[in-house]
Amino acid sequence: MPTITKIKSMLFAVALVGFASGGVTAGAETLERVSPTLENPWGMSFVDEDRLLVTERPGSLSLVDLSEGTAVRLDGAPKAVVGGQGGMLDVLYDDGDVFLCYSGPSSLGRSATTLGKGRLAGTALEDFERLFTASNPGYGIHHFGCRIGIDPQGFVYLSIGDRLDQDSAQDVSTHLGTVIRLNRDGTIPDDNPFVGQQGAKPEIFSVGHRNPQGMTIHPETGAVWTNEHGPQGGDEINIIGAGENYGWPLLTFGERYGGGKIGIGTSAPGFVDSVWHWTPSIAPSDMTFVPTGSQFPEYEGDLLVTSLKFKQLFHVQVEGETVVGEQVVLDRRLGRLRDVEVGPDGAIYLLNDETKGGVYRWSRD
Repeated sequence: MPTITKIKSMLFAVALVGFASGGVTAGAETLERVSPTLENPWGMSFVDEDRLLVTERPGSLSLVDLSEGTAVRLDGAPKAVVGGQGGMLDVLYDDGDVFLCYSGPSSLGRSATTLGKGRLAGTALEDFERLFTASNPGYGIHHFGCRIGIDPQGFVYLSIGDRLDQDSAQDVSTHLGTVIRLNRDGTIPDDNPFVGQQGAKPEIFSVGHRNPQGMTIHPETGAVWTNEHGPQGGDEINIIGAGENYGWPLLTFGERYGGGKIGIGTSAPGFVDSVWHWTPSIAPSDMTFVPTGSQFPEYEGDLLVTSLKFKQLFHVQVEGETVVGEQVVLDRRLGRLRDVEVGPDGAIYLLNDETKGGVYRWSRD
């Protein structure tokens, strides 16, 4: 039987009257928790105006009803290997299908970034099947990547971290440190850039990534944008192109933990430069473009990026394929921010990656 929890009557709520957001002084704004307590929530995806799916890293998938203030843990979710950065990670709902990325079990107690799909049926996930399991499973508990996106053509993208095996990000015989592209049923598109190349994994779409945990699709161009964790500095935003190499670990603005150069520099022929980077690191966790018709018109067409390290929400200003600036618009109000979405109502929804975390709505009157 599914487990149902209900939000307590005392909501976390802060009135933000005249709060300066994005350089524009707004009217009354509210930041409130709109879900029951969730344990280390990681990913969320709207089903409809009132309901959204939320993963909890310790291994569960919940359906949150915003109108009722309840959360139901769904039956039928796969078993994840939980520990460190691993567990139940991203979720994406699309036309009845529920895509899940998680650290899945492999042989000899190891784990690998895994993508699966099921169907939402009431309070259950039905007909769940694995679509993809990354190569080179490991015993480690870091750098799974695991953010999902679907472009306007219906291709499914998945980010995969390097699992701390940094040199593998330059090796197309492994999935580590890549973004992959699949059809909805898990088959491989014929025009993937490494199809037919001897020794290469045909699922690979781009290489040279460290730990990409943010992904969003540009609302006009359909391009895939990602962000990823650098080492000590050098967090990046990238626009993903077929067959492109984004440099890790040869190119980075970061340095070794404790100091020391990594690689050969920050830019080189044959590699794609990031469109933005952060040094010192902010630990970016996800991002989304703000669509037209939101409650925050000053952000429309731009990115909102969540930060784990500084517990902040960034407004990143975009002109075409160029990032032209940034500013912090929420600062240390909710703890470590893990995910951000703009809801059907035009409000901004946030997840905080805390033991007693939840879904928060930032809205305007």
